[in-house]
Amino acid sequence: MGTTGTLRERHALRTREALVSAAVELFDRHGFHETTVDEIAARADVAPRTFFRYFPTKEAVLFPDADAKCDRIGRALAARPAGEHPFSSLVAVVGELADEIEAAGPEIELRQRLAADCPGVRTYERTVLEAQVADTVAAFVADRLGVAPSADPRPRVWAGLVMSSFRIALHLWLDSGRTGRLRAAVDDALAAAAEAGACIAGGVR
Repeated sequence: MGTTGTLRERHALRTREALVSAAVELFDRHGFHETTVDEIAARADVAPRTFFRYFPTKEAVLFPDADAKCDRIGRALAARPAGEHPFSSLVAVVGELADEIEAAGPEIELRQRLAADCPGVRTYERTVLEAQVADTVAAFVADRLGVAPSADPRPRVWAGLVMSSFRIALHLWLDSGRTGRLRAAVDDALAAAAEAGACIAGGVR
């Protein structure tokens, strides 16, 4: 935990970290469904209403770095060379994301186990978190292509393709017991997507 910031900011950071730590401990011990927000708050020694000042839902506490990760993806995309094809930029940044996720193995394993027992966790991950990243990716593509997402399908299509490929690769890698490198699994998924694209371009029926 850093020591910079005002007293109020440091207190808020400690409270947030306490809530995350309490939630992970209780989820791991009792399960996601069986753990209540009141129990998480009590474990963190705060009032239940304090929980909702930091996290909108119980699912959100499992992804405390979601906003920061989305910001990092946006910055990484913006830092790619201006002359690089935007889809190549997406592939490069997704590879960096794969390395980051691979390094957070135990945390990812816990989320996978909870998601298997609670579809709501996976639904939240897809409909809220992935949608947030997809918006960031699509905005980058639209900017690099100089097009409006409402008029050109490429920003949304490319964002959806990359996000879907990454999700499939991640779950294949987790289901295999994290065998091999996640980046390699992502490369294989993107190659499969490219093969399908080549078939479409070649008019294969």
